[in-house]
Amino acid sequence: MDTVTSATTQRLLTELEASSLDGLVVSHPANVAYATGYRSVAAGIMLGARMAACVTPDRRVLVASASDAAAALDTGIFAEDYVPFGRFFFESAEGNDPAASMSDVNADLESAMEEALARSGFRGTVGVDALVPDPIRGLIEQQSGVEKVVEADDWIMGARAIKTAPETERMLSAIRCTEAGIERALGEAGPGVTERELAGIVAQAMVEGGAEPRFLVATTGPRSALSDARATDREWNPGELLRFDVGCTFDGYWSDIGRTAVLGEPSSEQARCYAAILAGEGEQLDAARPGMTAGQLFDVAVQAVEAAGLQPYRRHHCGHAIGSEVYERPIVSPGSEVELQPGMVFCVETPYYRLGWGGMMVEDAIQITTEGNRRLTSLDRSLRVVPA
Repeated sequence: MDTVTSATTQRLLTELEASSLDGLVVSHPANVAYATGYRSVAAGIMLGARMAACVTPDRRVLVASASDAAAALDTGIFAEDYVPFGRFFFESAEGNDPAASMSDVNADLESAMEEALARSGFRGTVGVDALVPDPIRGLIEQQSGVEKVVEADDWIMGARAIKTAPETERMLSAIRCTEAGIERALGEAGPGVTERELAGIVAQAMVEGGAEPRFLVATTGPRSALSDARATDREWNPGELLRFDVGCTFDGYWSDIGRTAVLGEPSSEQARCYAAILAGEGEQLDAARPGMTAGQLFDVAVQAVEAAGLQPYRRHHCGHAIGSEVYERPIVSPGSEVELQPGMVFCVETPYYRLGWGGMMVEDAIQITTEGNRRLTSLDRSLRVVPA
């Protein structure tokens, strides 16, 4: 068991002991990974991949496709805590590989869950997340000793919101890989470079740092106003904006960073608008602290941007929590009453999109501390000028 899994397992069990829950069944891949340490590649690329984790104070049992068996056991999960389903074949060079005998054991998830529930010995109140299907909920309710099954999405997201030290270190690694990519791309950029070439430079730096590129928004000119658009073969021309919104994962934990550049000296309008959004994000960096709500942090950003002269500044959010998913709760959105707590990690951002003109953004990661917050990103936040 690695340090992240040890830390998240301990936190989950501590929170479970302090709650009204006696056990937990989760099917969201991020929740399964938090509980067991196993991050399924298939669950990340195949819509509808099915898996589950059964958690009690004494045991954690993973239920997944037989195709996951070898990888799951390789992460340190014991064979007695893994219940496979479906047909998949492994050959063993030595003839004693536990994964080699794990094909065609249970026909489907439901039959595997019956075995996993029996091993887990649930009692009392069992919490489930939103991806646990109704047939599985019915099986849980039928277990001897189970009194009721309750929704636990908010509870588990609350547990996951406070990042352990090993989780934060993985996020810092993802951030460093992302920042290296942006810095390298800006260093190699110039007139005629294409969006696709810029995205490729960022991705290469991420891979070299040991991370997995996950999204690569590198858009120029009028296309910089297109939120979440893919990079194309469009060339960057003097006087135009370049907007990066890029992220990767490092051992399952995300980064999400936004930066803006201009090819040649910025126009007065470009400089004015960027100064305003930079002021808004700067106020967030200064203000974020325990006890304030995510909605208040949103208001801080909007009011500061408008006070700096960009009016009206309309946004549906100005940031989000981040961790083993790129968008976690809470979202820094209007009216959110979720309070910031020490250990939470957020991306704070103030994008601005004007169709036909261009878009710009600055986005940084912070972790809430007892005194306020600390910035996890270190990359220059200014409007970067690339020589034309």
